[in-house]
Formats: sequence, C-alpha cells, structure tokens
Amino acid sequence: MLSLSLAAFLRTALRPPESRGPAGPARPSVGQGSPRIVKKQRPQAPTAPSEPSESPVSTPAEPGRVEVRATRGWDGYPLRGVAVGMMLETKPRVVFPVQARTDEHGMAYFPNVPSGRLTICARGTGYLESCRTADLQAGGNLNMGLGLTEDETASAPVATP
Repeated sequence: MLSLSLAAFLRTALRPPESRGPAGPARPSVGQGSPRIVKKQRPQAPTAPSEPSESPVSTPAEPGRVEVRATRGWDGYPLRGVAVGMMLETKPRVVFPVQARTDEHGMAYFPNVPSGRLTICARGTGYLESCRTADLQAGGNLNMGLGLTEDETASAPVATP
C-alpha cells in the first residue's frame, strides 16, 4: 500500500509544471520528505532565424480548359455522342464527376479543370475505349485528339478512366 501511494506522489511531483495547472501540488522542501529528482537540460544549439515565406497561405492554381476531339481511328472521321471522362493523376487518383459527350464535330469541352497530369478517356458504342495522358498547365489550354478503334462487341458508352 505504501509503494502505491509513493508512486502516485512521485508521478504528480515529477510531472512538468505546465501539465500540473497554475499552482501544482505542494512539493516537499529541502530536507523534508523524499528527495527530489531534477533532470539536467542540455543546451540547445543556436539556430539560424528562418526566412519568412512570401505567401503563408497557398493559393489554388488557376484552372485550365481541356478540349478533346474523338475520331474514328482509321480515317479521322469525327464521332458524335462519344462519352469523354478524365482523371487527375494524383495519389489517390481523382476522377472528375463530370463527363462530356462529343458534338457533331467530335468535340468535348471541359472549361474548369485543375492543372496537373491528366488521363483522358473516350468511349462510344461500337468502339473500344481510347485513353491518353497529358499535362495541363495552370490557366492553360489542352487540346487532345483520341482515335477510337471500331469493335462490334463494344457497347458501354460511359468513359471510365
């Protein structure tokens, strides 16, 4: 019983002052009670002052624009109604929730795309999926052509990068 009381007392007496609250428990004065253990602190090496950064808060990069042209692979004929989707190549990958369908000129447009490395895929009924990876600069434009290969068994019109 005595050892448990002594252990509890030592635990509170040896706790750093900031974790004890404003007053802390009464400590025995020199010559009374149990001896007090004091840890020596090593002197810290002087450090060079850090330079303030120009912008402590990072600002998001200006979004760019992506235009994709889907064509029939063997003759370059523009394909209408092809689903185009994209994914930002980060860890983990980020799939854009918005997909676009190509117009009568085979074009799909994405106006507000974050900059970075993108994988863009296109898929249409009767065609195999086609994907390419490219970099979009902040505030830049990316124009990409995707040639799709005909395949009678391909039926899923949703592009999934």
